[in-house]
Amino acid sequence: MALRSTTMSNFFKRQPAVSIKGSRASLHSGQPIVSSGNPSLDHVFGGGFPIGSVIAIEEDKFANYSRVLTKYFLAEGIVNDHAIFLASLEEDPMEMMKKLPTPVDPSEQEKPTKDKQTPEEMRIAFRYNNLSMVDLEQKPSTQLGHFFDLSKQISESELKKADMAIWDGRQTTISDGRNFSNDKFQSLLDSILEKAKPFHVDNKAEGKERNLLRICLNSIGSPLWYDTNFAQDLLRFLTLLKAIVRQHLCTCLITLPTHLFQHLDQPGLQERLINLTDYCIGLESFAGSEKETNPMFKEYHGLLNVVKISAMNSLAAFVPETLDLAFKLRRRKFVIEKLHLPPELGEDDGQGGKSERLIQTMSCSGGGVKSKLEF
Repeated sequence: MALRSTTMSNFFKRQPAVSIKGSRASLHSGQPIVSSGNPSLDHVFGGGFPIGSVIAIEEDKFANYSRVLTKYFLAEGIVNDHAIFLASLEEDPMEMMKKLPTPVDPSEQEKPTKDKQTPEEMRIAFRYNNLSMVDLEQKPSTQLGHFFDLSKQISESELKKADMAIWDGRQTTISDGRNFSNDKFQSLLDSILEKAKPFHVDNKAEGKERNLLRICLNSIGSPLWYDTNFAQDLLRFLTLLKAIVRQHLCTCLITLPTHLFQHLDQPGLQERLINLTDYCIGLESFAGSEKETNPMFKEYHGLLNVVKISAMNSLAAFVPETLDLAFKLRRRKFVIEKLHLPPELGEDDGQGGKSERLIQTMSCSGGGVKSKLEF
């Protein structure tokens, strides 16, 4: 009987999970995930991002498109009544909040339309006239977040109701300790910790409805952050930031101008920074490059590179169905699509035959080498 009582004492009543508005269980791992605000980006990473994760965006050259994804992340938090913490030295955080997009009904989204084709393109298009259009946009099977219209800005009344805190570098440090050479890193870390205190994960809060804190750090590591000990300070900051996010009901989005780090005498800095994040994407803009004038990429504004996906609280990480991804910025939305290159038409070589061309393959099987194709 004594053995039986000891065995039964090891069973505990299962407590209900914490309910957070704007979240749901992942179909892949079962853990709660939240939306980035962009359905296309959510789909690439398995439906959303886990609570307690650090998401990094390697900025494009002029930070135009990374700024759009930042707006999506913040706007999704406003709609779900999440608490917001926004930090930036490059721009006024309050002005960034005023430029957030407004939510729209999914039925009002732009539908793909057929572009007017040139006679040259119609040489091969006529045989496909009876086929339905192929929608290459990455779309989730189950909707978690919202759709937003980039052409309309959020109302001031919505911003006034938001639980929001901003950091622009003018705040002083709160703690007495000095962990960084640059006081801005210490000030930012102290401000984040102060804002995150009510969102600490504890067992006593189980079964109650809780809220989420969305932390957005814009362009951390830009020249305004440079100091004599910049690399060490940035690595230490991300290490401590990740610990804070893990211990609180938080999701953190951070943008990094990694294309500027190559000018620093710090080999391996970019790889070490990425290792400290859970998810990372790179935005390669065509602006100012040869691909901008390349007719093969005329439908896109850049490439989206999946740099890192972590296996958080699961045995295996989610694997996207494809890594050949490109993005385009339309008037109302930012779209991520499967990279689809137009067919190359053969040209007469002047001797009644067809010429040969060297084209660069985009698939993984091609290894990025040039293949010899005959038309």
